[in-house]
Amino acid sequence: MSTPSPTDAPVPETGFEDGTSVHGGRPTFGLRRYQDEGQPVVVLYELLPAEQAHARRERHERRGRRITIEAFDEVFDDPPTVHARGAAWDGWAAVKIARLSGSRLQSVLSVIREALGEAGIEHSPVSSTEGGEVFLPEHVGVKVALAFVGVKDLRRVDRMRGLVRGVARMSTEECYYWHAKTRSPSSPNGVKALRTLLTDHIN
Repeated sequence: MSTPSPTDAPVPETGFEDGTSVHGGRPTFGLRRYQDEGQPVVVLYELLPAEQAHARRERHERRGRRITIEAFDEVFDDPPTVHARGAAWDGWAAVKIARLSGSRLQSVLSVIREALGEAGIEHSPVSSTEGGEVFLPEHVGVKVALAFVGVKDLRRVDRMRGLVRGVARMSTEECYYWHAKTRSPSSPNGVKALRTLLTDHIN
C-alpha cells in the first residue's frame, strides 16, 4: 500500500512500558463491550488527560464537529488491570471514537483479534459473548481506530470487509499517518479519503 507516512511519527514497540512517551507508557485507548437490548456493542475510546480532551473538543467544535467526552471512571467500571500497569486515572477522560454493533461490529472483530494478539493482549473480553474491557497501547489503538471510524457509516458488508482487510495490511507507519488524517479537525475529509483508498475498487 503506497501511502505517505510522517517521518517524525513515533513507532512504539510492543508493550505498555514502551507504549507512548507522551503519557509515560500508559495505554492510550480502551475498548468496552456490553449488551444493549440483547445485542452486543463495542465502543472504542481514546484516553487523554481531561484538559487535553476538552481542548480537542474545542478545536473540533470550531470546525462544526462534535466529539463526546466522558470521565474515565464513568466509562470503565473496574480499575485497569495489568494491561494498564495499575496507573492512577484521576483527571483522565475517555474520548469516544466510535460505537459499533451488528454487521459493523462483526466486520471489525478480525482486526481486533489480530492486532491485540500480535501485541500479546487477550482479546476475549471484547470479542466473545461476555462483556468486558481491554486497554490498548497507542500503536495497537491507532490500527483498531482506523477500522472503527472507517466502517462506522458504511452500509454494505462487502465494503466493511474490504476496508477492514485494507487496514489489517497497513504498516504501523501507515496507520499513524491515516489516524492523524482522520482525527484532525483541519482534515474533515480524512475518513472519506481512507474509505476511498480501501474500498473504491469494490463496485
